[in-house]
Amino acid sequence: MLLRVRGISEIAPEIWQITIGGEFPYETIQPGQFLMIRVGSGKEHVLRRPISIAAVTKESMTIILRVVGQGTKWLSERCIGDSLDVLGPLGRGFPRPEKDARVLIIGGGLGVPPLYFLGEALQAETDNVDIVLGFRTKEHCILTGEFSRLGHLVITTDDGSLGINGNVIDAVVSLRNSGRRWDYVYSCGPQGMLSRVKQHFSSQDVKGYVSLEEHMACGVGACHGCACPSEDHSVTRRICVSGPVFAWDEVSL
Repeated sequence: MLLRVRGISEIAPEIWQITIGGEFPYETIQPGQFLMIRVGSGKEHVLRRPISIAAVTKESMTIILRVVGQGTKWLSERCIGDSLDVLGPLGRGFPRPEKDARVLIIGGGLGVPPLYFLGEALQAETDNVDIVLGFRTKEHCILTGEFSRLGHLVITTDDGSLGINGNVIDAVVSLRNSGRRWDYVYSCGPQGMLSRVKQHFSSQDVKGYVSLEEHMACGVGACHGCACPSEDHSVTRRICVSGPVFAWDEVSL
């Protein structure tokens, strides 16, 4: 499916926000789903690039990516009006919480964008939302203004240049010490962060979901290139079709 670039900007060092529009089933997209985007003609770069969806309107959607190689560099160099060959929406998104549930969103780095789409969707479900976002430095923070409109926002940075000097678990502990409690926890970010989040809540009565970031080849479950072990290591799960969103007890972190 061919869509056209409607807006593109660098929102942090090597992090680009691209809005694309055209004929697409926008109303079917669920928070946590992703796109597979062809790079160039598809001959120079055979594999499409998996990109999470950060926001959706009736006429467009927004993706956010970090330039890490030639494929993402090519995407960052697009201009308004350029066409992109897009496959999607793909994967399993975040399940919705019960009405008026207490929700905690935890994001780290480039795991933050898909959580913004989730946070927007949660506005129809509950007004009790806490958000913890972790970044390397103030310079690398993204979407903080947008998230501040969705709930109570706490920011952490590794160097203390913005918000709490520490990591997302430090912020969660601080919120708990102030009396905050949650029924649902949604998280996306580096696997080490997801593992610590899961461990932190392991003895608590919460429903937890994580969105896994993984290199993908086909995006439709055919190649098994993004397989991860289940919690008990009895089976493997293909992130592109069984995920990328999983309940904590479905996968080993």
